[in-house]
Amino acid sequence: MGRIMGNMVEKILALLINRSLFWKVGFIIGLCILINFTLTLFFFYKIKDELELAKVSSITFTYLENIIFIFVIFSFLLLILGAIAFWFMVKRPIDLIIETLNTMKYDPEKIDLRVFDKIKFKDEIGILIEKFKELLQNYRDLQKYRHLIENDESVEDIYERLAQHLKGLSLSSFVIYEVSNSQNTMRPVYKSDESLDINVEKIFNADKCRAKRTGKVVSSLDAQRPCKLYEYEGITNYYCIPIVTGNKVLGVVEIHLPLTDATLRDKNLIEKLKLATSYIEETAPVVESKRYAEVLREQTHKDPLTNLYNRRFLENILDNLTAQILRRGTTLGILMCDLDFFKSVNDKYGHEAGDIVLKETARVLANSVRKSDLVVRFGGEEFLILLIDIREGEAEKIAEKLRKAIEVHEFKTPKGIVRRTISIGVSEFPTDSSTIWEAIKFADIALYKAKDGGRNKVIRFRREFWTEEEY
Repeated sequence: MGRIMGNMVEKILALLINRSLFWKVGFIIGLCILINFTLTLFFFYKIKDELELAKVSSITFTYLENIIFIFVIFSFLLLILGAIAFWFMVKRPIDLIIETLNTMKYDPEKIDLRVFDKIKFKDEIGILIEKFKELLQNYRDLQKYRHLIENDESVEDIYERLAQHLKGLSLSSFVIYEVSNSQNTMRPVYKSDESLDINVEKIFNADKCRAKRTGKVVSSLDAQRPCKLYEYEGITNYYCIPIVTGNKVLGVVEIHLPLTDATLRDKNLIEKLKLATSYIEETAPVVESKRYAEVLREQTHKDPLTNLYNRRFLENILDNLTAQILRRGTTLGILMCDLDFFKSVNDKYGHEAGDIVLKETARVLANSVRKSDLVVRFGGEEFLILLIDIREGEAEKIAEKLRKAIEVHEFKTPKGIVRRTISIGVSEFPTDSSTIWEAIKFADIALYKAKDGGRNKVIRFRREFWTEEEY
């Protein structure tokens, strides 16, 4: 019997506990009113006999009964009004929060924060709503920021966007460093003020930076002089946040803060730093993927032996490059270069020596033209050089300079010094042709003329070299 009663009580309690807050509070208030009403009736009828003995008139009894009846009605009215007030001030706001959380779980873009503007209370529920709105707004801002940086074209664009968001948090003085883990170096990729000093010691040895080395936030707000390399020690506080993904530090954001006691107590500033950390955490995986993509793109666009751009890269950029040449009204010099008797190097000295000659040739050619010019390994021992924005007729002079540079160069191989010459065919776009691939073909034809003419020559394309209608 006792077990049955215990089970019944347990089921009744479980039923009550699993009800909504509205019904639970209503039940408690209603139970309190019922107990109060029962005790009042019990007390009234208990003293009824004593009142009769004291010869209290029936009118007085009726009056007391009416008072109790009015009390009961008034209590029920208060219960109803209390239920309405509870629904309006407590249940509705909580239901809004639950509904918003459900929406956020499946479709965050549909959240309308304006629904909370109807709740004007400044009590604990009102404070909860304000904090919830702030949390949601931060969440949506972070989601929007993540979407934007995922669609940014380059890592530099991402750093620029991160910097703008940091400034939006009133963090106006900072430096963003990018870390090269393979070389253990770091370089500033964004400075909020170009006059900010940079400690060169950590530039050449990234492990000198405590935030990079530990992968943890380094802050002078928590400890005195945690970093020995900080440039403005004793002038400003600092808060250094590493850009970390997995166990790899991709960069460091060094934030400068006022050197005042108020800074240490500023809860609003601490919240901004936490939010800045959230933005940086969102940035890290995207930066890693962009950097990885750039490495892959670099690998697909560069020749692994000479580190020059390859033909695939040339095909990707050629249309855009020629459009710019035409728009500016300048000339593109085209030099098709081929090492003379290169096969004999492999035959006599081996392929290792041949690779050395190719790499050295690439280095000499690249160092003999401007950084704005483009040197491409076109295939085998053949190199294509594009001289951007030159004067008409200038390409042949530059080609002669390159020919002489290769002629006097000593290629040092494990089997001794090797000397080689180079033959170069020259054309110009759009002087020789309004079609870029035809102009490249013309340079190739001029190259073969140089080969046929004894090699170690520069030959400028002439129209009589090509008698076909189409290339």
